[in-house]
Amino acid sequence: MTGECSVTAIAPTTTDNCAGNITGTTTDPLTYNSQGSYIIHWNFDDGNGNSVNVNQNVIVDDITAPVAPTLADLTGECSVTAIAPTTTDNCAGSIIGTTTDPLTYNLQGSYIIHWNFDDGNGNSVNVNQNECR
Repeated sequence: MTGECSVTAIAPTTTDNCAGNITGTTTDPLTYNSQGSYIIHWNFDDGNGNSVNVNQNVIVDDITAPVAPTLADLTGECSVTAIAPTTTDNCAGSIIGTTTDPLTYNLQGSYIIHWNFDDGNGNSVNVNQNECR
């Protein structure tokens, strides 16, 4: 089973020549919300002293980058101060942009703020925002 943000398993079934349909049982969790690989250990018991164990792989792997927001140009006469923009991500929800560039500009000119939006699962997007003063 695979999923980007979470995976929830449903007990699998198999057939037995005497018991008919058998539903697997496990003591492992059925829901996984953290990134990583897991194994669910299922047991199928026919009630007649016969059982079989089967492993099921579970992979939670976020491969989708955050949405690249469209950022409006910032303009001002005396100074311009940027506020960190936000965007959305399929698993992390709302993400606040980060930058190493200054957020306040007091001198005349054009500047670019380089924003990064990182979902914390290895996916990020970079977006530039223009500032004119």
